[in-house]
Amino acid sequence: MTAYHQQAQTVQGRLDRSGQVWGLLADFVETAGMDERVVTALHDVAMAGRVRRSRYEHAEGLSVQQAQRDLRELVTAQVLEPVGRTRARYYTAGPRFPERALGVARTPMRLVDPFVG
Repeated sequence: MTAYHQQAQTVQGRLDRSGQVWGLLADFVETAGMDERVVTALHDVAMAGRVRRSRYEHAEGLSVQQAQRDLRELVTAQVLEPVGRTRARYYTAGPRFPERALGVARTPMRLVDPFVG
């Protein structure tokens, strides 16, 4: 039973953290005057450490050109940094990526044993 409970805590913790990160990134994008759809790409970077153009394109239902343009604008704004070339390229957090969102995303979770005590 402990393992099942801890698994549920892990899933709930990820959902909570993901929601907090999404909110922080949505605020950042709004303040910066960017299109709200880029939150998807930034969220992937915060939660998974990187995003690929193809994933962003499919997640938002964009054309290749739209996705490339959005990511290029994020690179120009120094929010993202490209790594690699052409097909192997992905994007990571740049110097102007919101640190608070990264901090929340990287905060370790503590599991509680509900059957102790």
